Amino acid sequence: MIRRIGPTFCLLVLLISACAPVISQTTMNTVDKNISFAALQQNPDAFKGRVVVLGGQIIATTVKADETWIEVLEKPLDYQQKPSDTDKSSGRFLVRFQGFLDPAIYASGRKLTVAGQVDGKVIRPLKEINYTYPLLSAREHYLWKLSDTYSSPRFGIGIGGGIGSHGGGGGMGVGVGF
Repeated sequence: MIRRIGPTFCLLVLLISACAPVISQTTMNTVDKNISFAALQQNPDAFKGRVVVLGGQIIATTVKADETWIEVLEKPLDYQQKPSDTDKSSGRFLVRFQGFLDPAIYASGRKLTVAGQVDGKVIRPLKEINYTYPLLSAREHYLWKLSDTYSSPRFGIGIGGGIGSHGGGGGMGVGVGF
């Protein structure tokens, strides 16, 4: 009986963890889930001190003396807090990280999910306009692997059978893949 429970339990834990959000529950307990990105972008100063979870595609990474700033094109998040592969966005935001993050790793095009405290706004030129960026100080983040970006969770079950020509034997198999 115990031999059957072990593999089943491991499979269940693996399936549950594959669907878990990437930001820890401890941090999520501090997040104000009622703040939409549209509201934040419209008036970042109104949400100073609140914690939000945002994600999107990295546009640029700038290394400064004791910190790294990342400009992100906002994308809607799915149930795992993964930025979607859509051409839709509500705008851009900036994230300030303490310390050095290598721009070769945190490169343009990579996907990022971040939980951060709203610090207000920064106004910067964007082409021929002055653009208002909501500014977050990162508390926790997840840089999506390139393989995560181009694939989604997969689960499959297969059943096969066969008949042998020698001795009239047959066979059957069952497989599970992730």
